[in-house]
Amino acid sequence: MTNSLNYDFFINHLFAKGTEKGTPLSGTFELTPRCTLNCKMCYIHRSPNSCEAIEREKPTEWWLDLARDARKEGMLLLLLTGGEPLLRSDFEEIYLECRKMGFLVSVNTNGTLIDEKKVKFFAENPPQKLNITLYGTSEDTYEKLCGDRSAFKKVIYAIKSLKEAGVNIKLNYSINPYNKDDMLKAYDFAKALDVHIQPVSYMFPPLRASVDGKAVRLTAEKAALAHVEWQRHHLGERFREYLDHIKMGEVPEEFGEICVDKTGEKINCRAGSTVFWVTWDGKMTPCGMMITPSAEITDFNSAWQYIRTEREKIVLPAECKNCSLRKICDVCAAVTFAETGRYDGVPTYACEKAKFYNKLCQKELGKN
Repeated sequence: MTNSLNYDFFINHLFAKGTEKGTPLSGTFELTPRCTLNCKMCYIHRSPNSCEAIEREKPTEWWLDLARDARKEGMLLLLLTGGEPLLRSDFEEIYLECRKMGFLVSVNTNGTLIDEKKVKFFAENPPQKLNITLYGTSEDTYEKLCGDRSAFKKVIYAIKSLKEAGVNIKLNYSINPYNKDDMLKAYDFAKALDVHIQPVSYMFPPLRASVDGKAVRLTAEKAALAHVEWQRHHLGERFREYLDHIKMGEVPEEFGEICVDKTGEKINCRAGSTVFWVTWDGKMTPCGMMITPSAEITDFNSAWQYIRTEREKIVLPAECKNCSLRKICDVCAAVTFAETGRYDGVPTYACEKAKFYNKLCQKELGKN
């Protein structure tokens, strides 16, 4: 616990200094939109053998040159993601070269391509963290949500094998209509392995999808209920303490809440301040859920300076500034734009979810 606290203190201090200097400390390289699964809520999905995607993906050296340029500007943390990044035949080359550059490299994966050989690779070349999305706890759920029932056993094998090999892994769980009944089983599975699992109960509309579509998500009320149920199950005896914080209108980071803008009308997260995202087709954005501002990358520093400047112009909804539920709401720049097409538009779904969530927490408090 002490080491974790020291690391968190160091990272927070580093980002505070980075904000002052405008340093791009953390970047995400979205290597491909292609994926082995076909999840119903995915926002960039292409099939594994999509010729259109393969032709437009940036080559190995493009990503490595970008990494070198980002290092010169101060990048320390790097996340390799997709799609499914392990689909790229050059993934290991990109990963190893980025590690050699001195970055703390993490990887997002769905786990389906992690066989015995890949377990050995990551054990011998450990990432800062390997984030695996767990979509459910049965073959039936994977079939309904991801279109592939055989993926479930592959993912479970990957999680258990990586854990046994000593690789630092974290599980992500996106709560939606297809896997909501599995969520507590997923938590128990992670707990039994002593692996951290992070739930997300807010699902974005698929702004970056190749075809128009609606958000695959629970109603605002059911999403709020799912989050309360998760916290009750997860926190156990500390659930009351958590509720007391909710009553005061705050949620400390120790309770594992997702990143949200907490105060003010201006964007207040790290996106575009010390953090950036590079899409698979070579555009820089403040984060993966923001499609604007966007800069075509001709050189790293010009794109970064543009993103920094433009993010400062973002103004969030005035109605949110003094809302008593602001600190327990999902509202952020990405959410407001995804829900309304504007950064200053009021995201009704997020508002309703926060109201239901607060109501449910107050009801729980009344039971004690």
